[in-house]
Amino acid sequence: MFEGEYSVSLDDKGRVSIPAPYREQLRRRYDDLRVVVCRDYDGCVSLYPPAEWERSVLPEVYGRPINDQWRRAFESFVVGSAVTCTPDKQGRIAISATLRQHANLSKKVIFTGGVGHFQLWDVALRDAKLQRDLEILRAPQPAPVA
Repeated sequence: MFEGEYSVSLDDKGRVSIPAPYREQLRRRYDDLRVVVCRDYDGCVSLYPPAEWERSVLPEVYGRPINDQWRRAFESFVVGSAVTCTPDKQGRIAISATLRQHANLSKKVIFTGGVGHFQLWDVALRDAKLQRDLEILRAPQPAPVA
C-alpha cells in the first residue's frame, strides 16, 4: 500500500520526483524502483510497480477474448499509454506530454496513495474527484456482491 498525499512540482521537462516514502515502498516491497506509468480513466495518471501491473492490470486484458469490446477499449486506453520508467538519482521520472495532457498536469501536482499503485493528479481535478467521492460515500451503501 502506498500511503499519503504529496504535493510536488513538475519541472520544465515534464519530470516529477516520486515521493521518498513511495520510493522506499517500491524498494522494500518490490525490490524495484521502476514504475509503469499509464492513463487512468478517472482523469489522472496511474503508476504501478511492474509486479502489480502484471498481477492486477494485465489480467483484465488476458482474461477476455481478443474481440471483446471492453478489452479492446481498456487495452487501447490504459495499456496502450503505458511506459515503464526508472527514476533517476534524484528520484525523478519523466511524464510524457501525452500523459500530461490527458491528466491536465501543469506545474503543481499531487501524488495520492492507493492499494498496489499510486496516482498523479492535477490539484483542481483531484479536489473535484474528492467531492464526487464524498457524495458516493455519503449515499446509502450498496449491498456487497456475493
